Amino acid sequence: MESRIIGLKGSGKSILLSALAEGRTDGTIATVRLADERIRRLSEIFKPKKTVYGEFTVKEAVWPDATARKGAMERYLDQIQGAQVFLHVVRAFESPMLADPADPARDLQELDEQFILSDLLAIERAFERARKAPLSDQAKKGLERARDALESDTPLRKVEFEDTESRELRSYAFLTGVSQLLLVNTDSGEEFDPASLGELAQDRSLVAFPFPEAAEVSRLSAEEQTEFAEAMGLPGPPTAIITQAAFGAMGMISFFTVGEDEVRAWPINRGTSAREAAGAVHSDIERGFIRAEVVGYDELMERGSLKACKDSGVLRIEGKDYVVRDGEIVHYRFNV
Repeated sequence: MESRIIGLKGSGKSILLSALAEGRTDGTIATVRLADERIRRLSEIFKPKKTVYGEFTVKEAVWPDATARKGAMERYLDQIQGAQVFLHVVRAFESPMLADPADPARDLQELDEQFILSDLLAIERAFERARKAPLSDQAKKGLERARDALESDTPLRKVEFEDTESRELRSYAFLTGVSQLLLVNTDSGEEFDPASLGELAQDRSLVAFPFPEAAEVSRLSAEEQTEFAEAMGLPGPPTAIITQAAFGAMGMISFFTVGEDEVRAWPINRGTSAREAAGAVHSDIERGFIRAEVVGYDELMERGSLKACKDSGVLRIEGKDYVVRDGEIVHYRFNV
């Protein structure tokens, strides 16, 4: 699972990475803890020796220098391929270190246009190669639909392809097909009006806040972070909002295991079966799967204990093909 922080030079990508990683980064990459209030509340009930939150990787895409063969923009676009979600940073703060005044709409449009151009060039190259190695009918159809959308300035993440087309297009790693979260780096004390972006925001969720302050606050207690969020008029700490949104955009969910030894979140792909999800815990559990005892998070919180859930009949027995849902508490029975 990897998300990539992108944006033009000077927008604040490094500061955002530091905030998300609570100051613990390894250069341009960090393992980010998924802020999940449910884990905290489960730990209050079970009082485990250890509490483990879900995690995923965030990488900052640093601007490269131009070479004789490729310009800086072209090298940058090559570098950011392969991510599951983009955290797209735009600058809304003034800086004496930067020549141009802040203009989020201008900066956003610049990268958007480059993404579309890059994808169109990739499609053109695909059709050129098809002269020697013909494309399948589904691949050709998908590429033609993709080209039509891009020529009308529609990013591919907004296009509903048929399943067979999506499978054929996956190998092209189109930049406009990657989900995006729009993160606006503001001046301290300044409010950002999303309407100033007009239609540019499109389908992207938007969060605006001063990154340097968020980096400082990320090192504080959960209670202090909540107070900061309230002062900023946000529904929660910025880093919590971003990690949750990025996690969802990657198509991920969490299920939980609980007990006196450990309360833990296990990230899995949405649509994962109970047996496959068991493999996230341990390969032996997947191999020797017998059944899964499952209860929803809200059902457990209403009743206060697993015993009460069992006594009231909401603790269910599910087989290997059951699709695990977000927030479910799962206990596996297995034999190897």
